[in-house]
Amino acid sequence: MKKYQLVMVLAPDLKKDQKDKLLDEIKKIMGEVSGDKLELLGEKKLSYPIKRERRGEFAVLSFEADNVAQDFNKRLGIREEVLRHLLVRE
Repeated sequence: MKKYQLVMVLAPDLKKDQKDKLLDEIKKIMGEVSGDKLELLGEKKLSYPIKRERRGEFAVLSFEADNVAQDFNKRLGIREEVLRHLLVRE
């Protein structure tokens, strides 16, 4: 299994239940993963506006998977709640 890290900048106005629902949907999009660990880094000021937002909440999701769905980046990119994301294989 390969190790991955998904770094996301989320909209700052999300409530806790909305964040939990979003993260569950992201895990469903990823497919079959194991050992997922979520680390919320908190809300920070952005260097420049993204989708008209000046602040964003940073989150890092570490997981292991054989492969990630081909359309994962596309499906995650159209989400309004996710301002930016980056998927990195370790």
